[in-house]
Amino acid sequence: MKTIFHGKRILVTGGTGSFGKMFVAKLMEYEPSEVIVFSRDENKHGAMELDLGNENIRYILGDVRDYRSVRNAMRGVDIVVHAAALKWIPQVEYNVWQGIQTNITGAQNIIDAARDEGVEKVVALSTDKAVDPINAYGMTKALQERLITTANLYTNETKISFVSTRYGNVLGSRGSVVPLFRLLIDSGKPITVTDPTMTRFVMTLSDSVALVMQALTEGVGGEVFVKKMPAHTVQDILDIMLERIPAQKRNIKVTGIRPGEKIHEVLISESESLRAVEMDDYYVILPQISLPAVTKKYGKMKRIGPLVYASNTTNRIPVATLKAMIAKEGLL
Repeated sequence: MKTIFHGKRILVTGGTGSFGKMFVAKLMEYEPSEVIVFSRDENKHGAMELDLGNENIRYILGDVRDYRSVRNAMRGVDIVVHAAALKWIPQVEYNVWQGIQTNITGAQNIIDAARDEGVEKVVALSTDKAVDPINAYGMTKALQERLITTANLYTNETKISFVSTRYGNVLGSRGSVVPLFRLLIDSGKPITVTDPTMTRFVMTLSDSVALVMQALTEGVGGEVFVKKMPAHTVQDILDIMLERIPAQKRNIKVTGIRPGEKIHEVLISESESLRAVEMDDYYVILPQISLPAVTKKYGKMKRIGPLVYASNTTNRIPVATLKAMIAKEGLL
């Protein structure tokens, strides 16, 4: 069965990251004419090329901060998935300008180049940190979402559409807690825990790929797609990972939350819930601004609010199920 990806040229920014690698591999099942991996990390380019080894994947070194390199990579492209970001909360908290340049200016470069090159659709990845943000990373992502939404106002009479996806922590992704705990355990170092009561939404890399595929297929421009997902505590993850070592050898150090962190995360705020609709396994947050395509598709659908979709009030994933998820991802 043909999909929207069949025969298309697709650009994935940040394509050498955890999400990008799995997304590109999945894309190849749908027979695109070419997938372009755009990233500034030459080592990861080389490793990914050796791993996937597909002649229909092209690797381009470049930085989303540089409009010229973005524009050159986007020539002849039909679909763009924008995953490039600075995402480590403490690092962005101490290097705010760097976060702005990558996460905000980079997003605007994607928008401008997509318009200039006549791209059909752009999907940008966002995060629960963008909701009621208290850290610089979340603030940059909140502004990225607004840039992507309002880009639909200025499409130069073309059919291009810009859509966002938003989700919580992805198991095994760069900077996530499971690989960190495993590294500390395997190296015999003390296991540092910020706060055992901290709650986080959880999904797998394959779930994140599926959400982006959904947004590419179903989005009309201006929406934010939010995956339904359960949550866990940091203690849940810790208990699972501690099974790797005998009780007498466990060395745990509680450090307290890091700069810019929250105890609980929110995927949909109360104000957003008043303009959000529910689908099968995801929600769609509709824009505050008026967009004809959004009104046409969602105008008569019931809104889910008022409610707050938060990690401390959503369904708690059973520890056994969480352990099975971690094991399936090859992280135990």
